[in-house]
Order: sequence, then C-alpha cells, then structure tokens
Amino acid sequence: MRRVFVGIDLAWGERRPSGIAVLTLRDDRLHEAMPTCVVQTDEQICEILGAFGGAEVLCVAVDAPLIVPNCTGERPVEGLMRRRFARQHAGCHPANRQLLGDPPRGERLCRLLGERLGIRVDTAPPQGEPCRVVFEVYPHAGLVKLFSLPRILEYKARRGRSLAYRREQMQAYIRLLATLPEPPLHLPAWTAEIPPVLKPFEDKVDALFCAWLSARAWCAGGEVLGDLETGSIWLP
Repeated sequence: MRRVFVGIDLAWGERRPSGIAVLTLRDDRLHEAMPTCVVQTDEQICEILGAFGGAEVLCVAVDAPLIVPNCTGERPVEGLMRRRFARQHAGCHPANRQLLGDPPRGERLCRLLGERLGIRVDTAPPQGEPCRVVFEVYPHAGLVKLFSLPRILEYKARRGRSLAYRREQMQAYIRLLATLPEPPLHLPAWTAEIPPVLKPFEDKVDALFCAWLSARAWCAGGEVLGDLETGSIWLP
C-alpha cells in the first residue's frame, strides 16, 4: 500500500509563497517523495498532489483555516486553542471571512482538491486505513505539545527579534525534527544549512513538519479540537 503524507504551510493569499512537503513511509521511516519547495498558486499545489493521485493513502495536513463559517470574530476552535496554549504563546490568529476573504483560500483549495483528486475535508484521517483526507493543523501548538516546550520557537520575523536570534530558534526547530517520535523522519539534506534569507526556508520547514503531522495522525492518532461544522485543528 502506497502511503503519501503531504504538509502545506499555506499562505492566506496567492501573492505570498506557500511551502509544500511530500513524504512517503518506507521501511518504517518517512522520506521525501519529492524535494520540499515553495509554490505560489493553488494550481501548483493541485499539480504536485496530482502526481501522487494513485496512492491508497493520501493525507494532507494544512497550516491554514480550512472551514470558516463565521463572517466576523473568531471560530470556536481559536478560543479553545487560546485557552489551551496562551501560556506558551501558541494560540491561533482569529479566522473569519471578512479577514480571509469570501471564500477563504483554505476553502477554495479544499474544493479544488475534492473536485480533482477526491480528497475530502475531515478533522483527521482514519487511523491506518486507505483514505484521501485533508485536515487542519497548527505547527506552533504541535511542537509545544509534542516536546512540552515552555513557549513557541520564535523563528518568524517579528519586531524585536534579530536575524541571529531567529536563526538560533530555527536551529532548535531542526534539532527537534531530528528527534520526532514514530514515524521517525529522515531529515532531508537541505535542512543541514540555514540560508541567509530565512523566509523561504521557514516555509519549507513548516511544511515538512506539517507532513510529519499528517503521517502521525494516520499512524498513531491524536487529539481534535473543534468540529467539521465550525472548524477544527488536529494535535499530536
């Protein structure tokens, strides 16, 4: 049975690049099925996934809101995440249709994946079974929960964070990826050196972790906050 696990660090619009990673499970270890990269459009994402359309297991984990029924405010799952992870600064940004567009990009992408590849939106994949599923994840909270971190890793550009500090935080991120529990991840060679321009590298690393989260959900299960009606986030 061919098992393909995809991670997408989806930008909220097509003007900014999105990271995409595709992993396969081989000899009980996850390996890149293609070079992890950044892309611009939903069409590019669909084209990449289409190359793996024959897999019996095709699980896609996306770091972006996929179900957003509310026009304003926040989804219930964001409130749950804030109460759960506020101390570690791993709560989510509010998601609504006024902020993200109508429809939001995550919904548009899921519609395309359904029409072209028969991938359905769910809260999580059915553990250990053939499936074509896309579901929502949040890497910051996933790392905090997996490794009991006191706060998120601060590798993203924010006021007051120097490039040197962000690179240190990214190095810590890579070290954690090397120690992920089952299924273990074979770290690609490109993770060995952090480039001078950090943003595309961040997108790729987040996509790689999302792909691992996809595999973890299928192999071992996890926890779902929220629901299909109002939006959900899967946690390891």
